[in-house]
Amino acid sequence: MSWVSIDYDKCTNCGICVLRCERCFTQKKDTVTVQADENCCNLCGHCVSLCPTGAVVHHKIDMGNFPDIIEPITFKPEQFMQFIRERRSHRHFTKKRIPRNLLEQLIDTVRYAPTGSNDQDVEIMIVEHPERIQRLSELTVDHFDRVGAGYAEQLERIRKGDEEIPQNLSAMEKVVMYRERMLLAREKGLDPIFYNTPAVIIFHSTIYGTTAKDNCVIASTTMGLLARTMGLETTYIGLFEIAARSCQPLIDELSLPKGNRVFSVLIAGYPKLRYLRTVDRRPIKTRWE
Repeated sequence: MSWVSIDYDKCTNCGICVLRCERCFTQKKDTVTVQADENCCNLCGHCVSLCPTGAVVHHKIDMGNFPDIIEPITFKPEQFMQFIRERRSHRHFTKKRIPRNLLEQLIDTVRYAPTGSNDQDVEIMIVEHPERIQRLSELTVDHFDRVGAGYAEQLERIRKGDEEIPQNLSAMEKVVMYRERMLLAREKGLDPIFYNTPAVIIFHSTIYGTTAKDNCVIASTTMGLLARTMGLETTYIGLFEIAARSCQPLIDELSLPKGNRVFSVLIAGYPKLRYLRTVDRRPIKTRWE
């Protein structure tokens, strides 16, 4: 049975569905037919969205969640560019908790962010409990303490000429630097990973997806920008993502579904600091062909 059907009382045979999806739709003479199943349909919903008369019905998607676009929302380029430039990475938050309804709205909106092949395989874990956040932070610092200590010993041997210079020398030096900073911050009673944030938002997905990393980064970026419209600010926590790849105690603590991996992490909250100016960035190296 086809996942998609056509209401021929409404169909005008305009062929838009065929143009968009030749894998499922066929037009012969004045009749459009459809056969959609797991072999050709990736549940994108474009056929329903494009049909000018509402003749296309998809039986695997919620047909009640295709609201009409009465007037497309547009932004002036200058305003949107300003919005992008005003985004900063925030690590200082007030103690105010983020209302659950705002977090739920963020999550619900992120499901509309694009994914490769429309896999829709992004999953989210939100950690709000302070003790749980501290536990994840401690495990991350412990991981970099172990790895950084090993790299420090290796760098010492390299300086003495007892070992060849590895290709990842700069990466090793950076980990050693991070280790020193983390340990110093922890000694002072600070959280060098999550900065006492009210919410840690972990984006994870199956490692078998074709664009799992991209999907999670697009989702987290979408959420970070939307959060700004709610008075919230965010920043990416790459150190936690790195540790979550190989630190077994951290992997066990997260207890993600089998085959899933952390691909992007945000901290979010109400900002303590208000930036008064946008900042400069280096121009992007570009080659025109």
